[in-house]
Amino acid sequence: MQFSLFGAAAADPVIQDLDGLLLAGGAWVRTEHFAAARLSLLVDAEWRAAALRLELAARGLHSDTADAPGGLIAVRTEITDLLLPQAARWTKGASLRLPLGFDLSASGLRLWAIASGRMAQPGYLLGVSDPDGEIHRAAGAQLARLGVTAVDVGIRGGPGWRVTSVKRLRRLAELLGETPDGAGADWPVR
Repeated sequence: MQFSLFGAAAADPVIQDLDGLLLAGGAWVRTEHFAAARLSLLVDAEWRAAALRLELAARGLHSDTADAPGGLIAVRTEITDLLLPQAARWTKGASLRLPLGFDLSASGLRLWAIASGRMAQPGYLLGVSDPDGEIHRAAGAQLARLGVTAVDVGIRGGPGWRVTSVKRLRRLAELLGETPDGAGADWPVR
């Protein structure tokens, strides 16, 4: 199997890759006096929670899971000062905002796909939590920058960005790398 020189498998995992989880609906919690931060995200399947925990561990972050309403699973990093710079990049007061110079990596794209990606005919849907805002628009622009032009599906069938065509799906699969255990049909095939 050959990996892309620009795919997730070609880069060392770094904290900035967590940007992909913010596109998928991740939320920051900062402690009083902003001494530490935690990133949490709701996912809909056990395989997603397990894969995210492995990805977080690869970035030196401990995490846990908890049951959440609606059959969802909360994946939460440890509360640590390591996450303060990322939390500061993504927040203004209590609001999530797009960081200046936002540049999603292939590894960040992989985290986004693990958190919310799924096959949805026709194509592959990368879900977002912000259907009409700045973060949603930036997500589509980042996909295009990575060579994976996608269609904005808005609320119907989404919200998110749908990647269609064999060529684009092949490029997406190349960028995402190995299929996480248990992902099955929720992962694009090369």
